[in-house]
Amino acid sequence: MDNIARESDVDVRIVIVPRVAAKTIEQTAVDLFEELQIGGGTGDRRGLLILYDMEGKRLKVEVGYGLEAHFPDAFISYLAHDHARMFFESGDLSLGLRLMLRLLQHRIREAVIGNDFDPRVVERLERSGTLSGGAGATATMWAVAGMTPRAANIADATTRVFNAKDTPEETYSTYLEWLGQPVRDANADFLTPGSRLFVGGLPMSRAYADFIFLGEYGKSFRTAKSGNLAVLYFTGTPFVSPHFFVKDNGKWRLDLVAEVKNTREYTGGVYTWGCHNGGDQYTTAFAPLLVNIRGYIRFTDGDNRQ
Repeated sequence: MDNIARESDVDVRIVIVPRVAAKTIEQTAVDLFEELQIGGGTGDRRGLLILYDMEGKRLKVEVGYGLEAHFPDAFISYLAHDHARMFFESGDLSLGLRLMLRLLQHRIREAVIGNDFDPRVVERLERSGTLSGGAGATATMWAVAGMTPRAANIADATTRVFNAKDTPEETYSTYLEWLGQPVRDANADFLTPGSRLFVGGLPMSRAYADFIFLGEYGKSFRTAKSGNLAVLYFTGTPFVSPHFFVKDNGKWRLDLVAEVKNTREYTGGVYTWGCHNGGDQYTTAFAPLLVNIRGYIRFTDGDNRQ
């Protein structure tokens, strides 16, 4: 969270309490906002509080005045109900909070380069003398037996919908379509065998899949090929790391394992990702396309806005 503040001048706090006593969780969040002076040291009262009541299994996200335009109640409610609920129900509180931070951070980063957080017009609350605007959302995280946020292994009839394609671009389009499904089949044909194992063990809520989709959909990109290998990198967003593909039996498959090996994500610097020498075939094939910018390895003609 210190890195978020250093990167974007936004004060994000997480508070976990055993129980909310006499007050409501909403009033507790407002009081904590003032008591901790969340956002008080930023340029425009840009503060955000994630409050979790362990006994009541309730989550409250409180948004400061300086972020109201970027985090409307509808968006915060979406995170609380579609993303956080799934992770809290699985019993993995730490993972749910970390991934929620990532979703919030992406919104913050979009604002830094001048992109709107949300296309909807949201009426802002009138400012007053307090730091918190009372904006945010509350959700109760009741456990549901047997629920899991991991990608599903479902019938072979469904996997045929997401087959590998004749070009990397077509396979990438299939990947975006797959992300938009209510349940994502870990055994989809467009994934390499190693990627299927990786996805099968990857916790992914619907909201987190939507986060990936919205970060990429409609963004311009380029592809480069080298034999049976291909790389797709973005020219319309500086935030999304490249995708790697391999051709097998005439079809192109997405290699998510290669993406993990050959890229690194960063917080607190001028870039959010950089390429890494993973020591595999992709490293050698696409090295000529890379450039070192202030210590970050990026694609020469990609979107390198800092």
